[in-house]
Order: sequence, then C-alpha cells, then structure tokens
Amino acid sequence: MKKSFAIIILFFYFFSCAAQQKVISIADHFISIPGRKLEINTDGFPKQIQSDYHLQNADGKAINLLYEPIHFHYYSTPKAQIKLNVSDFKIISVSDNHIIWNAISASTDLEQKITGQMLDNGLVKYKISVKALKDVLLHSINFHIPFEKSASKYLAGLNEKAGLRADTVKWTWGNGNKKLPEVWIGTEQLGLYLSLSAQNMFGTAGIMNGWVNDGNGKLQINIKGSSMLAEFTTGNINLKQGDELVFDFNLVISEAADANKGVNPAKELKASNKLVAKAK
Repeated sequence: MKKSFAIIILFFYFFSCAAQQKVISIADHFISIPGRKLEINTDGFPKQIQSDYHLQNADGKAINLLYEPIHFHYYSTPKAQIKLNVSDFKIISVSDNHIIWNAISASTDLEQKITGQMLDNGLVKYKISVKALKDVLLHSINFHIPFEKSASKYLAGLNEKAGLRADTVKWTWGNGNKKLPEVWIGTEQLGLYLSLSAQNMFGTAGIMNGWVNDGNGKLQINIKGSSMLAEFTTGNINLKQGDELVFDFNLVISEAADANKGVNPAKELKASNKLVAKAK
C-alpha cells in the first residue's frame, strides 16, 4: 500500500513539473515554441519563421516560411527610399509564456520604434511608431511580407474563398470594406496569420493610424520575383515635424496540420482571429 502511494505521489510530482515547464524560450535571436521558431532581425521584425526540427523537407532542412525578412519601405519618391539604420535592439522581458523586445531605427528624417511580443501560443504582437524628425512628404510607406513560394499554397480572408491561393489577391478600402484586413497564408506544415490594427487615434494630436491614411491604403498578394509577396501600400503621406504614425499589427504562427486531415485555411483564419481577440 505504501509503495503504491509513493508511486502515485511520484506520478503527480513529475506531472506537475512537466505542466510547469517553460513552453517558450529564446537563444540569441531565436524564439522557440512547440513546433515553431521565430528569428528576430536586429531591426525588430521577423527575419525567419520556421517549422521545428521534427518537421523537415526531404533534404533534412527545416521548413522556412519567409523568403526575406518582414520589413517596411519608406519612399520619398516613387524610386528613392529613406534608409533607416538600427541604433538599438534589446530583449526587455522573458517569462514562462512570453518574450518582449524593443528596437529603434532612424535616419535624419524618420525614427522607427518597435515593440514586439511573442506568446507561447504562437501569437506575435507588434507596436510600431514612426515619428517625423522634420517635415517630410512620403510618396508611400510599403509593408512587405515576402513568403517562400512553396509556403504560400493556401489562403483565407480578404473576401476570398478559403482554399488554394489565387494568382493575385487584392484588397482596398473601397468595395464596402469597413475594417482593416486579416488573412491566413500557408501550407500543411506551417502558416501565418496577419491582422492590421484599426485603432483610432482621435484626441491624440499628431498621432495617426498609418494603415488607414484617409482610406488610401491597399493590399496586394501575388508572385513577385522569387517570392510570393504580401504588400500593403499607404499612398502619399505628408508629415510635419513631430507627427507620429502607428502601424500596429498581429501575427499568428500556425501549428502544423494533422497529416491525415490536411489543412483547413478557413479554420486556421478563425482560430487565429480568436487568439488575437482573446489577447486584447
């Protein structure tokens, strides 16, 4: 009886220890959660998103979702860009269920401040502030998520029928759209959900939601060069010194689908949306 009781106590002890194990971890710029990894670039944006080691291609390499790092372009003219230089990057908080980092990049015209947070469920929350250091007229600000072509087979959202991704997908403020877009793109092994913040900045002088930009923003998803590019463009923006644009957005890195059931893009979109809503 005593032996059986001891075994039960040991069982609950090890079960408790396993339940309390840290699910999220970071080594250098690599954040790991079960089945997925996120590499953070020095500018604060995702450099690469991968399946975990046990989900690999035939050549034994991890499955990459991104062709290039996620990034912004700041165009002063249709062809000329304002280049930002990274001045600071730091991990500011590590806990059992989340990791938070900050990054600052700047030029003589603009300062970009980033706060990123990744949770152990795959949700990545970004708060982006772009401040004008002097008066500046921008032709456009473009936000890019360059996917590996092989990692963008399916799509759900943007008023599209969930399933195989169309050759070209477009979204604009017109056509009855009253909220910012959300979309899930991926394969059976890995996927990425994106939603843009529609937060109003009323009552805060000089601070504007950059995604909205008086209804001039648009999103296009199609093959461009060697990648499948999701590109949001703002259109012209005129900033006075001290004006601030906010480009907050959320990502959800999806777990691999059940190999026997395949992937359900509509289900992935809905599940990701729930994660974001729950985290607010």
